[in-house]
Amino acid sequence: MVSGSIACIDIGSSKVCAVIANVAGGRILNVLGVGDVPSQGVQKGVIVDIEDASRAIREALDLAEEAAGFKATQAYVGFTGRHIASVNTVVSVDLGGRDRMITQSDIREAERKVEAISFPEDRVTVNVIKRQYAVDNIEGIKNPLGMHGRRLDLEAHIITADMGYRENRAVCLERAGIPLSTDNLVANPRASAEAVLEPEDKERGAMVLDMGGGTTGVAIYRAGSIWYTGALPVAGRQVTKDLAMALEAPFSGAEELKLQAGTLYPEDMDDAAVKDVLQRFKTSAEEVSYVVRARVEEILRMAEAKVPQMPGVLVVTGGTAKLPGMDRFAHEVLGVQARVGLPRYLPEDPKGLDDPRYASVVGLALWGSRVTEAGIDGYGRLAQVRSGLRSAWDAVRGRLPRVSFGGTRPGESQG
Repeated sequence: MVSGSIACIDIGSSKVCAVIANVAGGRILNVLGVGDVPSQGVQKGVIVDIEDASRAIREALDLAEEAAGFKATQAYVGFTGRHIASVNTVVSVDLGGRDRMITQSDIREAERKVEAISFPEDRVTVNVIKRQYAVDNIEGIKNPLGMHGRRLDLEAHIITADMGYRENRAVCLERAGIPLSTDNLVANPRASAEAVLEPEDKERGAMVLDMGGGTTGVAIYRAGSIWYTGALPVAGRQVTKDLAMALEAPFSGAEELKLQAGTLYPEDMDDAAVKDVLQRFKTSAEEVSYVVRARVEEILRMAEAKVPQMPGVLVVTGGTAKLPGMDRFAHEVLGVQARVGLPRYLPEDPKGLDDPRYASVVGLALWGSRVTEAGIDGYGRLAQVRSGLRSAWDAVRGRLPRVSFGGTRPGESQG
């Protein structure tokens, strides 16, 4: 196997995409194989048929592995769905009531406190991202090691998912024969943002909308780091359903119409092929545009409601972002600088991944590259050690008899 190669799998409502890439130092060196197949058993980002979903995942990975010439042994998997939630929290470490130098031990204690935060039993922590530190209430510190103070604060962004969803996805991946650990799950909005945002966007404040088939992932950045992660239950499939209802057409026909003649500005659609498909469905560019604009505006307004004030930059990515005029329309609706996000940081031969619909899977590769190099978001080798220990414990626990305990379990609240 090529050193530093990883598999990345984006399991969406419309497609399952698997990519095998050679990565190092937070970069994608080579794209070795790509597998892209229609999604099955997934609706609005939620698995509704384990057998169908497992089969589609395996098919996509088989195609990528065949192109790469070897089997993947490490996989990073994206997840989405309206069940995604996030919270920003602050933990504090008392430095002994006196001014002293902050050590690596102090930083690790803050990290442990973040990891110990408990959620309801039906929620599970998936990603923990450090936003910033503060020393004696001085905020905006990226690395407090060696500084002096009396108290160390750590603000972290925690992404959670529905417990049942995670377990169903784990079953799917196991049946598909894919190696996975908890640390290898990444929220798709977060991954997409990594693929399409410039560092300056993050500092200025930016919103990323990953408009897929069943859901629209939302990632919001403030002061250089992620501040909100979530998903809206509407996306490209709803546009197709609207067209099917308005034109009394079958879903497959409405999807064809959307892909060939869907637009936000009908005056720009003067291609002969477009006119042919409009005539075949006995409709006009104005009628199609009216339906498309109504649903896209709804999505944009729903995203706007997630923040008290829109950030200065809006980046729309995902397959639905390819509707002609998306950047112009988003700017008109929300009044902010807007663009369609193409995946960045790709090698010379991107194997077709330089397309908005592949932002999530490219972001997964970038995430995996950074984890391979130094651990998730600065957690270093501690995250990798935890993952290994967790896997070892799970293996041992599986051989132990089940025991019921009374009272409160460790980590649970008594309230």
